[in-house]
Amino acid sequence: MGDFIYFDNEPNVGINVYFPWGHHFFKNRQQFDAYMAMHYGSDAYQLVEITDENYQELVRKGVFHAI
Repeated sequence: MGDFIYFDNEPNVGINVYFPWGHHFFKNRQQFDAYMAMHYGSDAYQLVEITDENYQELVRKGVFHAI
């Protein structure tokens, strides 16, 4: 299944991404996609969008503890 990677897309701002090793900010989706292609290549990973509906559950799971 690979790593779970959580992201929060803020229109006109950028994309906050939470990897197992910590947080990284990307200015746009193209920058994020290029990073993922370079660092993950064909390795499996699962993208999970952070929403108002799942935020509290992700906090309880400790998704943001690596920050």
